Formats: sequence, C-alpha cells, structure tokens
Amino acid sequence: MDLAEESQVAELANFAGTTDWLINSAGVLYTAERGPEKSIRNFDPDFYLHNMRINALPTLLLAKHFNRRLGREGTSVFATISARVGSIDDNRLGGWTSYRSSKAALNMALKNISIEWSRTAGNVAVVALHPGTTDTALSEPFQAAVKPEKLFSPKKTAGLLVDVIAGLAPEQSGQFLAYDGTQIPW
Repeated sequence: MDLAEESQVAELANFAGTTDWLINSAGVLYTAERGPEKSIRNFDPDFYLHNMRINALPTLLLAKHFNRRLGREGTSVFATISARVGSIDDNRLGGWTSYRSSKAALNMALKNISIEWSRTAGNVAVVALHPGTTDTALSEPFQAAVKPEKLFSPKKTAGLLVDVIAGLAPEQSGQFLAYDGTQIPW
C-alpha cells in the first residue's frame, strides 16, 4: 500500500479495528536516481518533496485515521522510525538536506500529535524511534564508517525497539528515543 495516499490509510484503519501498537517504519533516504545531498549545491526540489512525502506524511495520515482506534486498556503506542540525523540539536555534519529535513518534520509532527493526544487520547505514548544503523539496503552504502558493534542486524534492531516500546508509559509521550531507550534531543 502507499502510506502517502489518504484513502489507502483510511481503508487500512477501517480494516484494522482497535490497535494497541502502531509502528510506522516507512522511509526513504535515497532512490536509484538520487542519493542524499552532500552539499546544498546538490539540492533538488523534487527529491526534497519525495522525502517529505515518504518520511513525514504517512505518520500524519496514520494519526488522523487511527487516533480513535488505539486501544484504551493499558498503554497504547503510536511510534514512527525516525533517525538521529533528524535531530536539529545533534546535527554536526550538515548535508543530507532532504532526508534530515523530512525526519525533522516527522519529529515535529510526532511532538504535535503527542501534545494533542495527551488531552484527548488517554493512555497513548507517541514517540519517534531511532533504530541505530541497521544492516539493510538503506544503510549499506553508508556502512564503511560504522563500527562493527554499532551495525545491528534487523533482528537485533527489532528486538531492541520492541523492548523500548514495551517499556513505554504515557508520560514518555512526545519523546525521541534511541534503540537503547536513551532520549535524543529534538
């Protein structure tokens, strides 16, 4: 399905019914035609909008259509996989303008949702999750500088993120958390 198409997200919400955990892992860093920008000189408006459409828009649509479907018993979770490079405070390298901007927009969307839902949705923890560098096709071109102990298998990453999610309380809503549960500055 295309998570950036509202009608498809609405159909998914109607099909899914009550949900305890909703985890959005859709994302894009590069395409076959375009890589992340090393400099603003490489900025392409169409690539920027593509990143926004895939990295930020789906979370807003999922929140819109699932907000009344999140379970009411215990703590429900609405989480999206973000990236540490989406932290404005943690940006020390620059570059990757489209990806960084789209992840920063995603983070702001999650913060907004967490504030609204703290008043209206009860026991829901809304969080952005940084998975670390995971050995997937997305990170493969950028793994050379990653220390072996910091390159996680998909299975390890999933386990770490499930552990973080399982330990969430509504009071943690609105946070940006790493795979080990530590808070990342926005």
